[in-house]
Amino acid sequence: MTQSEILSMIVGDVMDRWPETVEIFHRRRMACPGCAMAPFMTVAEAARSYDLSERLFSEDLIATIGASARMETAS
Repeated sequence: MTQSEILSMIVGDVMDRWPETVEIFHRRRMACPGCAMAPFMTVAEAARSYDLSERLFSEDLIATIGASARMETAS
């Protein structure tokens, strides 16, 4: 997954597809989990609305998704 791919995804879709990413939103004190805008807002828009670096935020999400995929493969 590339940064541009994750940044263009809808927040709700990311959390639905990879529930382990919810922790990333919580860690950054983002209200995205449970927010009415999550089904409509992209990851990039959410990062900007919280004044977060899109690059750093997307890297954290990608790392979490990758770690989860590696754990599933090892099982």
